[in-house]
Amino acid sequence: MVTSSEKSDMLGSATTRPENISLAAPKERIDYTLVEEMFSKLAVDDEFERKQVIQEISSHILEMAKSELHSVKLFLSTILRLAHRAPFTEVSEGMKTLLGDLESLGLQVPRVRFRKGPSFYIPKDKVPKLDDTKSEVWPIFRDAFMNDARVSHMVQVMGLHPLYLVHWVQAHHHLMRECNGVLPRHFRAYIAIMASARHNCLYTVNLLEREFLCFGGDQEWLEGLKNAPKKLQNLATVNNILCHKPWALTSQHMQDLLTGPDSWSRPELTQALTIICHFHALTTFVLGCGLTHEIDSIAGHNYGNSPQVDSGDDDLLGDPENNGNPIMFEDIYTRLLQEDGSPRLIQDVNHQIFTDLIEQQATSSGGSRRKTSALAHYMMDPEMEYEKYGTQNKTQVEQIFGEELDWEEMGYPCCRNLDEVLADILNRKFENIQELTYHTMGGKENIDTSKLRSSVWYYVHRLWGIYYYNVDYSMIQELLPPGFRNYIFCTTCMPEQLKEDIFNNWESKRGFTHSEKVHFCLIIMEARFQAEYCFALKALSTY
Repeated sequence: MVTSSEKSDMLGSATTRPENISLAAPKERIDYTLVEEMFSKLAVDDEFERKQVIQEISSHILEMAKSELHSVKLFLSTILRLAHRAPFTEVSEGMKTLLGDLESLGLQVPRVRFRKGPSFYIPKDKVPKLDDTKSEVWPIFRDAFMNDARVSHMVQVMGLHPLYLVHWVQAHHHLMRECNGVLPRHFRAYIAIMASARHNCLYTVNLLEREFLCFGGDQEWLEGLKNAPKKLQNLATVNNILCHKPWALTSQHMQDLLTGPDSWSRPELTQALTIICHFHALTTFVLGCGLTHEIDSIAGHNYGNSPQVDSGDDDLLGDPENNGNPIMFEDIYTRLLQEDGSPRLIQDVNHQIFTDLIEQQATSSGGSRRKTSALAHYMMDPEMEYEKYGTQNKTQVEQIFGEELDWEEMGYPCCRNLDEVLADILNRKFENIQELTYHTMGGKENIDTSKLRSSVWYYVHRLWGIYYYNVDYSMIQELLPPGFRNYIFCTTCMPEQLKEDIFNNWESKRGFTHSEKVHFCLIIMEARFQAEYCFALKALSTY
């Protein structure tokens, strides 16, 4: 959204740093439907028709610039985004020409703030190009543009793994865009804002605020949760618990939402819980990969002579006090080759290792406190943060969790009873990420990485207190050295505290490729989503 400070930037004043920009909604309503209506016309398959649309848009905006200068400024950030981020060359070139024409008329045009591309952590040349029509992932980029007239940084970075991306896009679209959902789309967008705010994820909140307004949402709601309907406010407690201690969610919480004034129907609550869990997990990917802000968001562009920057601000990407030890690739590679698959499951010993894993992590991660969030107005109890499950009582952990939260045995049947289509979409997505492999590791080929991938998956579940009798936790302890576990811990539980040096601890020079790091981040995201979602489904099904 455009704030008063950004408007003054357009007129040539000093650029406002993003950490000083208020994210509360401006008093003046910006009608983003006008912007979307104009540029959504570019989402056509035929190249000739696209060129005609580009000409029509350019002519309209240039004519508008002669008499309605203020109105033109509302379109500038979108023009800038399309000039740099479109899967069609003619769109990018046409928007660059339009920016040049507007500048020649004396209008100050914005510039891209971050020169690093879609990620602070991953070099631009390691991410798929949007306009490479011969790449395997380009058809997905094209389809994304056809749906939203946008290929987001999330989609572009996930494009390193197109076989997975197909399933993620399908799930995301089903949750947020399907017109036949039980919740109106502006409700879904607001619930997603509430979920993203818990991890101070400005990237997703900025996108969702715009989406919320395009779906007809009330601008007043964006001033804070207190202005939203009581029905949405009632979700705040469940949002907090699922984000930071999902094991504490009970059927009583479900009863409070399903009964009484401003209550939810069971189908509505199912969709709301799915969106909450989806976006909690998505923030782990966004922050875990250090995604830069979309160009047309407030923090994604600037005006005047402000320099482009190479890294994020602490307020945007977090500031952990302890980054752990380097993740040594050769250590992991050697240990993986030494794994012979011999059974070592002695339950008392296995459970002690299970307990030690979290105790060691709690000590090594430093215990830094959560900073005041710029998104606190979307939260209830903004100071609440990750709380590890009480691991001292081994019997309690085994009795409550274990296979009771297994997706195939409990989660999938429960979800299918509530939403058959959603259950099948999520099941295919889980299966894909658990099976996805290229049989490579750091440039080495013909490597079986199944044990390493499953170790990451079950370690994430361990962080949420879930113990499996048939998982060898000594293998997890051996395959995931402290530096790796620290990255998984921070990404899963406190992604708002991540910083670039944690990501770079992966000894990149002769170790994991950037594509492999993104692969691990996708595993972390889906493991968290599945664990958190199963807690939600269990609470809902037992009411």
